[in-house]
Formats: sequence, C-alpha cells, structure tokens
Amino acid sequence: MSTDTGECLNAGTFSQWLSSMRDVLRGDRDADVPCGDCVGCCVSSYPIPLRLGDTVAREQVPEGRLIGPARPGEPWLMGYADDGSCPFLLEQRCSIYGQRPQTCRDYDCRIYTAAGLVPDGNRPVIAGRVKAWQFTFDSEQDLQEAQAVGRAAHFIRTNQTLFPPGMRAGSATAAAVLAIKTYPVFLVAEQAASPEQMARRVMDAARLFDQGFAQTRT
Repeated sequence: MSTDTGECLNAGTFSQWLSSMRDVLRGDRDADVPCGDCVGCCVSSYPIPLRLGDTVAREQVPEGRLIGPARPGEPWLMGYADDGSCPFLLEQRCSIYGQRPQTCRDYDCRIYTAAGLVPDGNRPVIAGRVKAWQFTFDSEQDLQEAQAVGRAAHFIRTNQTLFPPGMRAGSATAAAVLAIKTYPVFLVAEQAASPEQMARRVMDAARLFDQGFAQTRT
C-alpha cells in the first residue's frame, strides 16, 4: 500500500470526532474509523495488550505469540508475526473481527492527526494514513478545540519530566491520548501559569477523566 500518495481522507468534523473519541477513552463505545481497505494498524508490529474480556484472542492466539506480563499487574500481550502483521490477519482481513481485542476496538489513528503527532517507530502505512486525514472545521468551537488538543500534546511531549513516572507519555500514542483527555486545560490560548502549574492541571484533569471512566465500570 502506498503511504505517500498525496490523497486526502475525510476525518470528519473535529468536534464530533473529539466527542466520540473521548467516549471511546471512557469505554462507552468502540472507535468508528472509516478504514476502507487500510489495515495499517494490523501490519505495523504492534504488540496488543489483552484484557480480561479478550477471551477469544487469548485462547486462539498461535503458539509463541502470547507474551507474559513484564511485571505483576501488567496485561498479557499478543505478539505479531515475523513480518509485523497480527497473527489473526488473514487475506487482509481480521479473522476474529467480531471478537477482536478491546485495544483494537479502541484504536483510531486519527488521534495522531488531531494531536499533530506521528506514530513512533517504523510504521509507514499508519504514518501515511495520519498524513492523509483531513478534519473539517464547521465552527469556531472546532478550531478552538483542535488548537487546544495540539497545545496539550506539545506541552505533554516537551515537559515529560514534570510528570510522575506513571503518567509520563513515553510514546506518541500515550501523548495523544493524554491530550484528548485533558485538552480543556489548554482552551485558553495564552497561559499565565508556569509549566509546573500546567503539569499539575493536566494531571488533575486526567485523574478526573479516569475517575469518570472507573465510575461507569462499577
């Protein structure tokens, strides 16, 4: 698949996508991505965390592709084939799509486009897709929210040392997710607060977001 064709893909209206993505991160819905024939996330050497509900993947993953937790409390991982593809990808289709892992259901590569980031590592198919996505901005709210997400991602990436180890965004994915959760902190274009104060506000906003998620799961 070509990754630099210059094509533009409609990513949708920014505010609508942002609201939906926050629902995904809360666990209220699966991501609804207009993938077409793209299988970038399935061929890009992603180890997939397996959650308690991912019973089919856990039971049917081929021998040698199930990776035990690196530390107690961390999830098992489903490894990838030697060519970087998911072991359940057959003839460019997911063979367990209806019962695919929750991580796959949550994945939306538009999150990188929204945050102004590119995926880490050598992932040319996804990088090309991220470059092609184009959001539409139908209102001033769309523009303000998009700018806030970008500012949040930039702050998070450039001020990692201000966050405790458990909250540091060590990857583009983690930074984009944290930016989506905490962008309201950056809705004001000019911030008078110090970086340390902003980091605390981001941490507080992330905890409130995650507490809401936890409450919906109980």
